[in-house]
Parts: sequence; structure tokens; C-alpha cells
Amino acid sequence: MRSGSTKHFFKRISEVVTAAVICGAVFNSFSWELSADYESDIAELENRQAQIQAEREQVEADLAEYESNVEMYDEYLEKYDEKMKLQEEEINNVQQQISLLDEDIADLEDQIAVKEQEVQTGIEEFKERLRVMYMTGNDSIASMLVGSTDFYDILARTELVERISRHDNDMIDDLNEKISDLNADKQKLEEEKLEAEHKRAVANGVLEKLQETYRGHEETKQWYENQAQMQRERTAELDEEEARNEEELQEFIRKEQEANERKREEERKRREEERKRQEEERRRQEEERKRQEEEERKRLEEEAEAQGEEYIPEDIDLEPENDTDSYEEDEDSYEDDYDDYDDYAPGSSQGFVWPCPNVRNITDGYGYRSIAEEGGSSDFHKGIDINKPDCYGEQIVAAASGTVITASNTGNGYGIHVVIDHGDKISTLYGHMSECCVSVGDEVSQGQTIGYIGSTGYAYGNHCHFEVRVNGQTTDPLNYVSMG
Repeated sequence: MRSGSTKHFFKRISEVVTAAVICGAVFNSFSWELSADYESDIAELENRQAQIQAEREQVEADLAEYESNVEMYDEYLEKYDEKMKLQEEEINNVQQQISLLDEDIADLEDQIAVKEQEVQTGIEEFKERLRVMYMTGNDSIASMLVGSTDFYDILARTELVERISRHDNDMIDDLNEKISDLNADKQKLEEEKLEAEHKRAVANGVLEKLQETYRGHEETKQWYENQAQMQRERTAELDEEEARNEEELQEFIRKEQEANERKREEERKRREEERKRQEEERRRQEEERKRQEEEERKRLEEEAEAQGEEYIPEDIDLEPENDTDSYEEDEDSYEDDYDDYDDYAPGSSQGFVWPCPNVRNITDGYGYRSIAEEGGSSDFHKGIDINKPDCYGEQIVAAASGTVITASNTGNGYGIHVVIDHGDKISTLYGHMSECCVSVGDEVSQGQTIGYIGSTGYAYGNHCHFEVRVNGQTTDPLNYVSMG
């Protein structure tokens, strides 16, 4: 009786425990599928963000090249504008020369016309005298002879006629010579004018080429400006798309973190309920054992009394006769792997202060760890994670004085984070901030607030990821800071 009842009792406990494990496995499977869905969306968005970043880098490189070419063609246009102004000045000078030559030629033409008119008048007068002399014929000679008083008088009159004739001829010859000189001067001026007009034509040709080149540079510059504007517009589009993706990414990360938090909370509740259930089962087991022990004792007393013997009580062992584990071992197997608030023992301090004055718990230490949210995968944790319930917005301070060398969200998983150089090749990193309140180049003092706890970047809840780096290599932060 005793053996059969005990075995039945522990068999029932084993069945209950097995059912609880199966339920937990089903729950974990569902939670993992939920997390996997978020991880797929997050991975897709992160991949798109990487593509946007790569395209932005190319667009920025193209924009820089186009803007450089615009500046280069601005210089070209400035130079050609100066050359065209000089060429126009030269053309104006040549045109002035041509105008002056035209005036000189016109003046000579007027002088030639006057001289030609004088020659024409002299010739007409000479012709008139000849005509008169011809009309009078010998009568004129006879009159000259009759009218003369003596031979000398005749010679004098004859000399006078010859002198008049020579005068007319000399006058006409002189006028013709002057006309010839004037025509020679006119021809020289016309040649000079032709040379100036040729020079003007050449200068106009040069100007036209300069203007053509200038227009070509203007068109090329405009093309580069259009391309640069297109790159600026594309950059704005990429910024908007990146902002939308980042917002959606942060929303998925938040949802994933909330799902993981719910999963951990539900798991904790389930395990707590399981513990309570096991405690209840243990209590019932203890009561059943006592009941059976009391029944056995009574039975033995009755047997002893029936045989007229005195009953001597003995310890009754009602432990299970099979290999079923004890409750204590069962409880150990359900150790809470999801408990975020197990404290690690702090290491020695080397002049650094604890980075989160109001949060004194560590969930993940330095070194290899198993990540429940990622299906139990293992990775090397380069720092310590500091958090507690409702720690969002708690202050983060500089562990030591130094210079801020990073203060931004670089998209490398740390989210909004700060890196401080403390000298002696030692630096500290503070990750996943909700916001930071320092800038690159700031000199910060030990204990100065540099940001606030959050869950930006790759994080499964609000916490501060704290690293210590020596010569650029991470080391255990607990060798430098202490929670005490």
C-alpha cells in the first residue's frame, strides 16, 4: 500500500511538471516566432538604411564634383568676360580710327573737288580766250600791228600774249599737280582704312569666337548646376526616406523590446506560478506523507496491540522509490535565465566612478554570454549592461574626466552613445542613450552628466552599455568601476 500510493503520487507530480515544460516550450516557440518577425523587419530596414547611406555617399561625391565644376566654369566665364571686354575695346579703337580716316578722306575729297573746279574754271577761261583769238583770226594780228607804234611795241604785245598763255598753262598744271597729290593722299588714307577695316573684321572674328566659347561655358556650367540641383534634391529625398525608415526601425525595435519584455515578464510569472504550484504540490506531498505515516503508525499499533506487544515507533521513510528528481533539484532546473537583475560582483576601482549613480544593477557582464532573445546564441559582450525596472531617463555620468570624442548615433548598434578619451590610452563608451547632452570636443569632469538611459540602437530594453577600452581594446569595466 505504501509503495503503490507513493509511486502514484510522484508519478502525478512528474506528469504535471512535464506538462508545464511542454507549455513553456510552446510559449517560447510562439515568442520566438514573434521576435523573429520583428528581427526580419528590422534587418530589412537596416539593410535599406545601409543602401541609403551608400547612395548618399555617392550622391554627395557627385554633388561635390558638380559644384567643383560649377566653380571652375565660373572662373572660365570670368576670364572670358574680361577677354571679351578687352576685344570690344580694341574693336572700338579700330572703329574710331576708321571714323577718323573717313573724315580725312571726306575732307580730301572736298579739297579735290575744289581744285578740280578751279582747274575746270581755268580751262574754261583759257578756252574762251582761244575761242576769241580764233574768231578774230588775222584781224587780231593786224590790229596788233596797226596799233603798234614801232617794232618793239609789236614784240611787247606778242610777249604779253605768250605770257598770258603760259600763265594759263602753268596755273592748270599746278592745279592738276595738286589734284594728283590730293588723290595720292586719298588713296593712302583709303588703304589705311582698308587695313583698319581688315583689322576690325579680324577683331570681330576673335570676339565672335570668344562669345561662342563663353556661351558654351555658360551651357556647360548650367548643366553642372542642374546636375548639382538634382543631387541636392536626391539628398533631400534620401534624408526624408532615411528619417522615415529610422522612425519605422525604432518603432520595430521598440515593439521587439516590448515583446521581449513581455516575454520575459510572462516567463517570470509562469516560472513563479510553477514554483508556487510545486510548493503547493510539495505541501500536499508532505501532508500525504504525514497522513500515510500516521496511518502506518496506527496500523502498526493495532498489530502490536492485537499481538499483545508494546509498539515501539520507528522513523518511516516515504521517499519515492523511483529515480524522480527531488523538488529542490527540479527547482534548480528552473533557475530563472531571464532574471535581468542578478548582480555581478564588482571589481576594484582605479579612480573611476560608477556611470549610473541611481542604477546599481548589472544584467550582463564582460565576456561570452548567451542571448535568450536571439534563441540562446552566444557572443562576446564587450562591456557591462546596467539597468533596473523603470530606469528610462536615469542620468549617465562621466566615469572620469576627459575629452568627448564621439557624441552621436552612428548606426553601429550602440544607438545614441558617447565616447570619452581620458588620456593614457584609456577611453570609456556609454551606449543606448535616450539622449546625450555633450558634444564632440567638450571637456567633461568626473561625475558630470553626459546623457540619459534609453534603448536606442540594438538593445532589448532600457539600459546603459558601459565599456572601458585600453589601447583601443575592450577590457572588463569592473576592473575600473565599482557599484559600491
